[in-house]
Formats: sequence, structure tokens, C-alpha cells
Amino acid sequence: MLLRTEVKSAGQRQNSRVYVCAWSITSGIADEFAERIPGIKETDWRVSWLPGRLVTREQAIAAMELVELLLDPAHPNDPATHATIAAAATLLGIRPIDAAAVLSERHPRR
Repeated sequence: MLLRTEVKSAGQRQNSRVYVCAWSITSGIADEFAERIPGIKETDWRVSWLPGRLVTREQAIAAMELVELLLDPAHPNDPATHATIAAAATLLGIRPIDAAAVLSERHPRR
């Protein structure tokens, strides 16, 4: 399943490509991923750029949306994009600036 995050800006639509299946979620633009951890709880996911944390599927999708929104220069720098970033970060319990800092360290050439 391809999940598209739409951010509307001045009459334009910007799409993120997050690929979602039962066991993994991947970014269309960066080497970041989320994977379901096999075991008793089917709700445990691990996100590549959030080491040591277990998250829900919904949080894993939000984490991958952050990758797309923060690393893809095609996304507009406007209030709608900022609101989407803030909502995804809130779902993860982190600040948007912290997500941006971690991803910036992991992808310095972006």
C-alpha cells in the first residue's frame, strides 16, 4: 500500500511517498524504515531513526511521514507543512526540532 501525505500550499499539493505493508514501512526518498517486531504483541514497531524505542503502527507511519516532510526539499515551507510536521512529532512524543536534528545528522547531504 502506498500512503500519500498531502500538504496543500498556495493551491499546490505536495505528496510524500511512504510505502506501508503488514511488516514494514519505507520512505520513498531516504534509507529509513520501520519494521514490525515479531512476537506476542503485533503492535510493536521499530523505526530506524528512533533507535531503542518501540512504537505503534500509527506512530511508525508518523515517523516515516516526518522523514518525507523533513528531508524532501520539494515540500513547501509553509504553515500547513509545519502543522503536519508538528502533528506527526506530537504523536511520537518528540519536538519537531528534535526530529529534524536527528534526521539531519543521519542525512547530512540533504
